[in-house]
Amino acid sequence: MNINKLLEFLQKKDNVRFFKELQDLKHISINDIQQLLSSNLDKPIKEMLTQIKLQKRNISKIPISQELLFTELGVQQASSWKLAQYHAKKFKAFDKVADLCCGIGVDLISIAKGKEQVYAVDLDEDTLKLAEYNCRNQNLNNINYKFGEAQEFDQQVDAIFIDPDRRPGSSRKIAPEEYSPPFSKIMELRNICPNIAVKLSPALDYNRLNLPIDSTLEFVSENGTLKEILLCMGELATKNCERKAVLLPSNLTLQNSSIKIKVTNIQKYLFEPDPAVIRAGLVQELGNKIDYNLIDSKLALLTGSQIVQSNYGKIYEVLEIMKYDLKKVRKYVRENEIGELIIKTRGFPESVEKFRKKIKLKGNNSVVMFILRKGDDHIIIFSQLTE
Repeated sequence: MNINKLLEFLQKKDNVRFFKELQDLKHISINDIQQLLSSNLDKPIKEMLTQIKLQKRNISKIPISQELLFTELGVQQASSWKLAQYHAKKFKAFDKVADLCCGIGVDLISIAKGKEQVYAVDLDEDTLKLAEYNCRNQNLNNINYKFGEAQEFDQQVDAIFIDPDRRPGSSRKIAPEEYSPPFSKIMELRNICPNIAVKLSPALDYNRLNLPIDSTLEFVSENGTLKEILLCMGELATKNCERKAVLLPSNLTLQNSSIKIKVTNIQKYLFEPDPAVIRAGLVQELGNKIDYNLIDSKLALLTGSQIVQSNYGKIYEVLEIMKYDLKKVRKYVRENEIGELIIKTRGFPESVEKFRKKIKLKGNNSVVMFILRKGDDHIIIFSQLTE
């Protein structure tokens, strides 16, 4: 895709209108494409059609996507709109900020609103041009765009947001020193500004990080999926908090403490915490909050005798508990006419797909089955997700 050709074309209002007319078409057939190409030799038709495809594909992730321009890689790496708005709230109190590794500008758009001065830095020139286009299209004229490496940034600002490239080369990287820039170089930026938020991989083993005292690790999920670990330092950190779960879009939070809860037998209800709570190691804090207990010291599942209304995870009504026995499982499924079986495992060596092939499903009922390792044995819990 020729970014320069597209951006040059969209400098004229008539051309912007032409692009908008293409966007408004409900369906573009192969014949339509051929006709557009043959009758508009002076226009970047292929680039515009590629953009329309990317915009439509990402409308649920970024509701204003029709107002933005993308690259394939840029949209993969971009924050969702909800995440970008959450990031912006972290920077609300600061007048001068920098977005390093700004990408196509989704976070930048939210962070820059209402700021006195903003710096946007990226190592890819085409991506930076798209970020500038996208921000100007949102009437943001307070941004200085700089092509270069994030670790070379040396301007005086109040706070820095950095989303390092976790796919340098072609494969996704988890280890922070394999990011671009590496984690050690990011930490050196604290010499010019102590208030930094760094977006880290949700799969990261955070226990191996050597973190400063004035920092908080925020485990951020969106609609029940863990999206990122956000390392917040300086004034961006939460005071006296090492780990914090953040659930979007509800904006629920949970902080670490020294609380300990009991381990009890499985009761009438089973609670599966949100992944952000689990990864942050805050299952016991959640159990204390909703008055539930652990079912096992090594399992991130809670249990209680009373149903609770909580958006911190999913609650299931326990229907049947049995020791792991394939014959008994098949019998239960057959007798209860189960046609849909959702399988969740904890400490079970076999894959869900392989186990599912051993069960014949026939009927109109649906259940959730947990296969759990407790001690040296495995147990089965048949359950129903509550409303």
